[in-house]
Amino acid sequence: MTYLLNKDGFYYYNRRIPQFLKPYDPRPFVRFALHTDSRKEAHKLAPIYSEALEDYWRSLVREKKKHCPDSFKVFASQARLAGFISHGEDNPSPTIPAAISGEKKTDRITIQQGLARFWDFARDKVINKSPNQLRKWRNPRKAAIANLISCIGDKPMREVTRADILKFRDWWMDRIQTEELGPNGANKNFVQLKTIFETVNEHLDLGIDTKLLFKKLLLEENWDTTRRPFETAYIREVLLNPENLSGLPEQAKWILYAVAETGAGISEQLGLFPEDIHLDCDIPYIEIVPRHKKALKTRYRKRIIPLIGFALDAFKACPNGFDQYRDRPDQLSFILGSYLRNRKLLPSENHTVYSLRHSFQDRLLAANAPDRVQADLMGHKFSRPTYGDGASLNQKKEWLDRIRIKS
Repeated sequence: MTYLLNKDGFYYYNRRIPQFLKPYDPRPFVRFALHTDSRKEAHKLAPIYSEALEDYWRSLVREKKKHCPDSFKVFASQARLAGFISHGEDNPSPTIPAAISGEKKTDRITIQQGLARFWDFARDKVINKSPNQLRKWRNPRKAAIANLISCIGDKPMREVTRADILKFRDWWMDRIQTEELGPNGANKNFVQLKTIFETVNEHLDLGIDTKLLFKKLLLEENWDTTRRPFETAYIREVLLNPENLSGLPEQAKWILYAVAETGAGISEQLGLFPEDIHLDCDIPYIEIVPRHKKALKTRYRKRIIPLIGFALDAFKACPNGFDQYRDRPDQLSFILGSYLRNRKLLPSENHTVYSLRHSFQDRLLAANAPDRVQADLMGHKFSRPTYGDGASLNQKKEWLDRIRIKS
């Protein structure tokens, strides 16, 4: 969807605020003037405004804030800048010809322009990702570039120095101290920037010493911010208590049951189609497989999981899968997270729906399940050389019966 509006011959980006975002952004709609009467140009600009607007909405949800006109202006200006850059790349007009200046056309490519080139150079990384997976892959890299530019400016990539990167590290250190953050976000930024700079440098031969630029940047991760697993009794008696979940949409409730008993994450549950759900057999099971434009997180995530307890109940109730939320894992995560937090069903800030997967792993470990069985059920890489097809469906079920939540 392009969200274009033509008014008096000129195009506008016009979008209604989704209903589920109204608690954060109560406006009825958002409108930007695209300053063009060309439909072709408007179609090029619309996705840029969509990305900026969705970034803004995600920041509101993440930071639990409401729409603020001043904050919104920053996102609007970023969208206009990105649109200007995009238009400029299609219509280059350098003031000094490259042959006269002695510079290659790419020598002056800025950090923001480098990101635009990176998307093209990294196509092999996203060739089989769904639109939602592509967005989730792009967003943290966009955020890393935006953070760097806010710190050192949008200078040419070739002019970024080691001092600039250390300044960015100090910028993150200040944020960590003042906002009481952990180091994980900073380290992810450093890794993503290094990959972007290395990729663009390699393809455009910019002559950047990326090894020196990003040497020894990572911060010690000595903050305990990992997701906490739930106690089995808590899952059974509190988290999955039907009375506590009476206000959840039906399919959202069943997904919670399925995650708890299979260890498969929300995205994996929503990726299941009717042909992946096998109920009419001696041992009911689900089959998690990659599809065209729907890659799995890793190649090890392809697996078969027997259905027992709460999970079997969930798929009997939803034999065609959870089609109400298919391809919308972020929306479902938001619904579940908000519901559980608002009703104080999460024991701590480090507990999330994903903690159910950690709990599943802990139950397998406590039951002394063989490493190969744990890897096959979790979708993890098996660290030793593998022979044969791994654990059978019956063997997996025997171990799942030992750790089942439903009594």
